[in-house]
Amino acid sequence: MAITEFLFFVLTATFGEMFLCGANDLITIFVAPECFSFCYYLLFGYTKRDVHSNGAITKCLFMGRACSSILVYGFSWLYGSSGAEIKLQEIVN
Repeated sequence: MAITEFLFFVLTATFGEMFLCGANDLITIFVAPECFSFCYYLLFGYTKRDVHSNGAITKCLFMGRACSSILVYGFSWLYGSSGAEIKLQEIVN
């Protein structure tokens, strides 16, 4: 991977994190971390020849998928208990 690809993934991850800061609905809160976590998976595996890098990317991938599943499950409970509202301000009220 060239330095331009590395910087592209860093900038995309940063964009996803800034996108999360401005989130005001459940869908954005789910999509933004998926955006930057995917970039982090690629950055963790940047050095393919290192055995520790391969192990780290595998562990991070499985842990990230498990956490995303739990997040979606919690959002489904929140969506159902709030009367099918997606916006955070409407859920609070």
